[in-house]
Parts: sequence; C-alpha cells; structure tokens
Amino acid sequence: MRANSLPRRVAVTSCPPRSDSAMFGGIFKFGKRRQQQYVAPASGIVNSFSTGVELASSSAPTLTAAPPTDLSVRPLALAPGKALALRTAVCYLPHPEKVHYGGEDAHFMSEHGGGIIGVADGVGGWQESGVNPADYSRTLMQLSRAYLEGKDIFTEEAAARQGVLVDPKGALEAAHAHTKVPGSATACVMQLDQANGLLAAANLGDSGFVVIRNGRELIRSKPLQHYFDCPLQFGAFPEFVEATDTADMADLYSVSLRPGDILIAGTDGLWDNCYMTEVVSLLPKTPAETQSAADAIAATARRHASDTDFASPYTREALSQGLDLPWWDKVLGMSFKGGKLHLKQLTGGKMDDITVLVSYVIVVNQPEAAASDGQAIPGDGVALEHQPQ
Repeated sequence: MRANSLPRRVAVTSCPPRSDSAMFGGIFKFGKRRQQQYVAPASGIVNSFSTGVELASSSAPTLTAAPPTDLSVRPLALAPGKALALRTAVCYLPHPEKVHYGGEDAHFMSEHGGGIIGVADGVGGWQESGVNPADYSRTLMQLSRAYLEGKDIFTEEAAARQGVLVDPKGALEAAHAHTKVPGSATACVMQLDQANGLLAAANLGDSGFVVIRNGRELIRSKPLQHYFDCPLQFGAFPEFVEATDTADMADLYSVSLRPGDILIAGTDGLWDNCYMTEVVSLLPKTPAETQSAADAIAATARRHASDTDFASPYTREALSQGLDLPWWDKVLGMSFKGGKLHLKQLTGGKMDDITVLVSYVIVVNQPEAAASDGQAIPGDGVALEHQPQ
C-alpha cells in the first residue's frame, strides 16, 4: 500500500472525511468512517516549535490557543525613509484529478501595507455530500484579504481606523464568521508589519510557513492536528460555525525580518512531500527569482507525490504514529538487497493540491506604493495561476 491510501480525516462535528481514502481500523483491517466527532485525549496536546519553545499543554479535553511565538527582538534599523516589503510569487498545481474545477487549495497575495499572503486547503471529503470543497477555502481567503485591506463588507469598519491594520488572527476570525458556505479548510495568513519590520502570522491546521535567513531555518510553523492526519480547521454547515475549530486555536507568530529573508508558505501538498533541505536548496538568490523558485519547489513536491518508492515526510510521520503495511503486504513485497531480505515498508508521496508561495524581503521607499488588486484566487477566473513549464 502506498501513502495515498492512508486516511485523511476531519475533526469537526458531522463533517465528511478529508478524502475518499481508506482508514486504518482495528488490526490490519481497512474501512471507512464518516462524520468523525473529535474528542481530545485526556493527556492533552503539546505544541513544540522548531525554536524549541513549548507553547501549550492542557489536560482538559478542550484545545486552547498557544501563546505567540515571538522572535521580534532587535528589529532592524533601516535608513530614514526606507521600509521592508515582500515580493511574492506563487505556483499552484491542483491534484491531477481535480484540475477541471481548479482543485481545493486557495490563496491570495496583496501588496497592501508592504505585503500580505494567505493560503488555505479545502477539505475534499465534502464532495461526497455534493459540495464543491473549493467554495469554502476560496471564500475564506477572499474575506481574510478583504478584512486586512478594509474592503467589501469591511469597508465601513476600516473607515473608522487609521493606518494599516496588522491582525492576521483577526482576519481568520472575521473570515470564519462570514464564510457561510458549507465546507471546511485549514488556513494560514502572514502579514508584514511594515512600521516595525516584523512578520505577523496566524496558522490553523497543517498548511504553514517557514522563514529562511542566510540559508538556515529561522522559524517554521507547527502543524496543528487533533491526531495524525486530522488537522484543526475552520468550517461551516453552512450557517453554524461554532462547532468547528476557531481562530482562538491558531498559533500566532511575530518575527523580526531583515532584507534577504525568504518566506515560504504552502498547503500540506508541499510539506507532506518535500523535506526542508530540498526547499532550501531551491530558494531564490534575488527577488527576481521568486517565480522560478516557486515553480521549482512545486514541481519537486509533485514529482515526489507521484513516486511510490519515495520515503516522504508524510509516510515517515505515519510510521512514527504506528501506521504501516499489514504483515502480508510486507512479506509479499519483500526484496533481496545486500545479501539480506528486506520486508516492504510503507513509502510514497501523497498526491494532493500543491500551493507554494515564495516571498523575498526587500527594502523600498516609505510609504509603499498604493496597494494593487493582487492576484486572483483560483476559481475567480483562471484556475491555474501559474505552472512551471
């Protein structure tokens, strides 16, 4: 069995499974479970980040938000009249079987306030209920962006404030409250706090981001899951949203940025199929290379997703959680190498929608030029915004 036959589950009440994949059940048996209702384990959940900081632990059966991961000390002093900005490119590759409707990932890019990006992964299991899973993720991203830009339904609210609103958690919270189409999605929003030279971010689920400085990982978001392959996620059914995970459960970040820092954001189609060493090796050397870097990273993830022999991050995590092939598959698939018999192991990438956003931190004159309309969310016109040639 390859990785794509592992389960993809959701945790909100009365919600269909993440995909039509089989689920492990019992001892070496496979079956399908629907409408999984999450009950947190009594032992609680601990979220640890790459910085080594333990963020949250609870013995109660209720998930609570972790405190912000703060790397905002010693902000960089820029020359008078200068400010940081993000130059962003994206590559989006829908699942090959979902190209006809643009896949279920959604994203946005905006130059507002120096730069904002967002990415969401719609839950594919809604197809079984006659729902297009992309409708929810796209609406969630459209509203997240509108909240931060002060447009559409948030225009009146924005008129009452001064300056640029820096509030990625608030964006997710507002978008969740106003997304009244059935569905669910993970989401991550990252925003440049231009006045302070900081990156502010909020992440819920297993989409996420990493900040690279001088070829090294500065910080990486932690996937938030109820249990393996069951990420935290926003949702609606279609009106009742209180039963789902919320922005209060998101992890928050504040990171001091420097010129030349590189931000990579993506859905689990990236992180389940690529190791960080591969991502770092494909980073842009200049702002002009962000598009080619996004293309190369997405192409690498797609290549691994199609490789049944690749020991992907997804299958490595599955094995660490005790999920493996049944013994008869191990025996039937064994091979003879190096004078020894080797039992077959669970391997393979996970075919999925793949979204990769690459942002390069640059210095610009302050204030930044007027915000552009940015790029269209897949589904608003052309579904495939860019694919590598």
